[in-house]
Amino acid sequence: MAKIESGNWNELPWQEVRAGISRVVFGMGADNISCTANRVDNGNEVRPHTHPNEQVALVVEGQCDYYVDGVCYRLTPGSWVSVPSNVEHYIHVYDSPVPCLQLDIFYPVRPEYTESYSKFLVEQNK
Repeated sequence: MAKIESGNWNELPWQEVRAGISRVVFGMGADNISCTANRVDNGNEVRPHTHPNEQVALVVEGQCDYYVDGVCYRLTPGSWVSVPSNVEHYIHVYDSPVPCLQLDIFYPVRPEYTESYSKFLVEQNK
């Protein structure tokens, strides 16, 4: 059974994924989903990719172009897009007035995210 967790991503350290993109992994006790908060700066490196997980990507602050299967979706605060399993997608932030704060929800769980962020927290003494 999943453990019940509560927190605030603003109180957690941001892990740099690569230049221009950092994240917080939260709700790591969930059995079937993974959740991340991502901060993406203007000019982020674009990296088209696929994964077997279904994904919902939503924007809280800022704006971005989010490409799914070659189609561009302009996301602004409150906007979201779903990404089916094994479909190429990527985020492009280039004219956002603030870094794009974007949330991802993945099904099924992404253990590599939990493992990487847990190790990062240990390194940060959190």
